[in-house]
Amino acid sequence: MRIVLIGMKGCGKTTLGTLLAEQLQLAFIDSDSEIEKMHKLERREALSSREIFKKYGEKYFNTLETRTLRHIAKEFGNTDFVFACGGRTPLQEENQEILAHLGNIIYLNIEKKVLLERYSALGTPPFFPYQHDPERSLDELLTQRVPVYKTLADITIDIDEGPPEEVMTAIMTELKAYGTT
Repeated sequence: MRIVLIGMKGCGKTTLGTLLAEQLQLAFIDSDSEIEKMHKLERREALSSREIFKKYGEKYFNTLETRTLRHIAKEFGNTDFVFACGGRTPLQEENQEILAHLGNIIYLNIEKKVLLERYSALGTPPFFPYQHDPERSLDELLTQRVPVYKTLADITIDIDEGPPEEVMTAIMTELKAYGTT
């Protein structure tokens, strides 16, 4: 079984992916970690994905992200896993095709107010178009991304402020209903 988690940055893909992988006894792959490894391999420079985006810009990051996604598809071709996808990854058409063949796609749909609270705690993401107006930025990004997420998703899970274990239980229930567990 292969599961791909998509959704906005801060929706809990990594936390839920880790829990889900443990529950299902599968490998866990985190997009950000894989992008950082690929960047280090190619540029001999250890940076977080946030730092890569800030230093090299969107175009480089998008290209690196696609190469990393292709690498994951090839490297883990016959392996079952849970993959926490970057929030921007599904926006590129080439990435959509790769993701569609990777596994069952679960969109983690989170309330805007919860995202804003998380961004306030973590700092405004570097890809926000209006760094001094996170709410306006988030509104624009949600308008752009949610239709893509919904179109790509096999399953949508609505998330509120509940504990990750509750969300994981909902994911497991949906996976069973979908016929994958």
